[in-house]
Amino acid sequence: METNDYITNLLGAFATTISTQIEQAVAGLGGRNLTHEAALVAIHNHPNETIDMLSKILGLTHSGGVRLINTLEEEGLVERQRSEQDARAVVLYVTAKGRRRAQKVLQARARVIAPILANLTDDQQQLLVPVLQATLGGLTNGQEGARRICRLCNERICRPQGCPVELAIAEEAD
Repeated sequence: METNDYITNLLGAFATTISTQIEQAVAGLGGRNLTHEAALVAIHNHPNETIDMLSKILGLTHSGGVRLINTLEEEGLVERQRSEQDARAVVLYVTAKGRRRAQKVLQARARVIAPILANLTDDQQQLLVPVLQATLGGLTNGQEGARRICRLCNERICRPQGCPVELAIAEEAD
């Protein structure tokens, strides 16, 4: 068996397991589904974005994005406002209730990942950092792609460290 086949298999199993566990943890919060919660976190991280951008980030049609925002708005989690830059545009913001919900989603994600990292020594965890930075940076393809990668990220943690996704966008622009 080739080493790449083995790494592919291990990485696939790892990604699938974490993804499933995060989805289950978020579902345990009593919300709708992962797309709804990811939308909330994405808006929390990037207020002042349009429904069109959110739809692209989540892989939804525009009408699907509108329906999603209608639901989040009805639940009191998100509100639409006129853009200060373009009076014709409508942008999205989370409400105070939405901020609290987004924090719960991020905490649920962190609770899934914490025991995984606890299986590693501090040295092993530090070895992961450059691997994850290089991998995430390599996966980044423009701002839309970056937002898709980070749709469930706690960006307030990553930005001070130097978010590899945002750094990859900056490199693309140069």
